[in-house]
Amino acid sequence: MAKGMRVKLNYDVSRDPDTGVEITRLTPPEVTCHRNYFYQKCFFNDGSHLLFAGEFDGNWNYYLLDLKKAEAVQLTEGAGDNTFGGFLSPDDKSLYYVKNDRTLLEVNLETLVEREVYRVSDEWVGYGTWVANSDCTKLVGIEIAKSDWTPLNDWKIFHDFFHKGPHCRLLRVDLKTGASATIHEEKNWLGHPIYRPFDDNTVAFCHEGPHDLVDARMWMVNEDGSHVRKVKEHAEGESCTHEFWVPNGSALVYVSYLKGQQGRTIYSFNPDTGINEAVMQMPACSHLMSNFDGTLFVGDGSGTPVDVKDTSGYTIDNDPYLYAFDVAKKAHFRIARHDTSWATVANSRQVTHPHPSFTPDDKAVLFSSDKDGKPALYIAKLPEQPVMLQA
Repeated sequence: MAKGMRVKLNYDVSRDPDTGVEITRLTPPEVTCHRNYFYQKCFFNDGSHLLFAGEFDGNWNYYLLDLKKAEAVQLTEGAGDNTFGGFLSPDDKSLYYVKNDRTLLEVNLETLVEREVYRVSDEWVGYGTWVANSDCTKLVGIEIAKSDWTPLNDWKIFHDFFHKGPHCRLLRVDLKTGASATIHEEKNWLGHPIYRPFDDNTVAFCHEGPHDLVDARMWMVNEDGSHVRKVKEHAEGESCTHEFWVPNGSALVYVSYLKGQQGRTIYSFNPDTGINEAVMQMPACSHLMSNFDGTLFVGDGSGTPVDVKDTSGYTIDNDPYLYAFDVAKKAHFRIARHDTSWATVANSRQVTHPHPSFTPDDKAVLFSSDKDGKPALYIAKLPEQPVMLQA
């Protein structure tokens, strides 16, 4: 298959056995498909189209699904797509993604013509998820020195890579001209660069690695490279993970969990005051994302984290549910079972992760799961009369 080819999908609609909500499997269970990273834009603004990754021709490429027609058009071709980091532009006219850890490309969604925006120099490797500012005029990304680079295909390599102390740099790229500048660099594994929405001066990033070994997970820096600061000093036995900006830019939200405890805590950091606030308790979810104004969160129940060194100290029961969290009520409810395996598949540590997020109308949740075979995409409607729970 090649760019422009169309794939007709046959949706499978069912009811969740525990909550009764309607769940639609969008992609076939015999073809590996997954969504992009949970804070990257994947829906058109009106909810009519969905960006996803599929292996319909032997490569993981990007597709754009017309949800009403159940028809997807292939946007990219060949090997090497970073199918987790790509995102749609705010005007729904372009896809941005990185190919072969080297080239940042823009795809015109009407013509499918690709434009090279930026090329990583030979001494470096483009790593992880690159994230645009609110106007989509520039983005921030991480590059790792090629001499230090190892493909992070499994969790053992993930752990080993942390101890290497790879040379990393956080950079910004102008999406029109391709001009780039280094914001921050150090001999430390850096990841998850994210512009604060509607505030280009503030960039969040993380010190990556096993959560119980990093000095402090979350950091911020001004876009000009000044004022590098910690978001939070970790308490004894505390790990923090999966930070994201509330889409309106009001706060950086993250998950905190303590050694020997089953539950977790949702925290919110106000970058204007520097105050961390515990929002509410929650079950043992891995990823967390909010709606636009941060009044609702969605999380994916998980098991013992694999991204810590001391797995025995952080052992928890597996939780197969997707949860929604009502911030005003300080309560949560089950949406549906995701029942994913969390397994590493086809040299990917991420492809079976649910990575849930809300649809644009806040009435349903998109997620990935391999519960029916190979990883696939699902949309679960929120229950009309949810049963509220306290953590």
